[in-house]
Amino acid sequence: MRTDAALLPFSLPLPPQLLLVIGSHAMSEKMLELVAALALKQPVTLLDCGNRSNMYAVARAIRPFTSDPVGVMNRIRLSRAFTCYQVLAMLEAVSAAPPREPLVILDLLATFLDEDVKLKDCQRLLTRSIACLKRLSQFAPVLVSLRPIPPISAARECLMEELRASASAAWEEPVPLPAGFGLQPALF
Repeated sequence: MRTDAALLPFSLPLPPQLLLVIGSHAMSEKMLELVAALALKQPVTLLDCGNRSNMYAVARAIRPFTSDPVGVMNRIRLSRAFTCYQVLAMLEAVSAAPPREPLVILDLLATFLDEDVKLKDCQRLLTRSIACLKRLSQFAPVLVSLRPIPPISAARECLMEELRASASAAWEEPVPLPAGFGLQPALF
């Protein structure tokens, strides 16, 4: 388990603010490593919006650092949302009694890309969700992971921009160069 700058550019302990992490697969593996590192020291609330939380991976990451992995795992409160309506309901429930511990949200926009929900409704729900996130970030750190908006959902790019505008800080995974790019100069 890594908790240094190679993991994410945020150092522990995290300050109470809204932080965005954007990358492929919503940076799930690294975010779960971060959840493991946080849970070793304190309770953590984990909201999974993209069905990306692999708690077996968290348990494996914790195991070498504690003689009581069950006790550490019990510090992680996990909730899952499968629709953007459930995301808002979860955030409103958490913000009704704001925790004083870190809040990690995996793949927040996954459910907002649902074609069956009109963009206008998604924007309204996201605006309310962001208000909850800002309220929560006054009490504890809030880390939100996102994946880039796929080309098929380009019309919903405005959702990511709204989140970026509301965050205290954002970190984006560098885009890897295509295989072979820059190795051989073009002949013509």
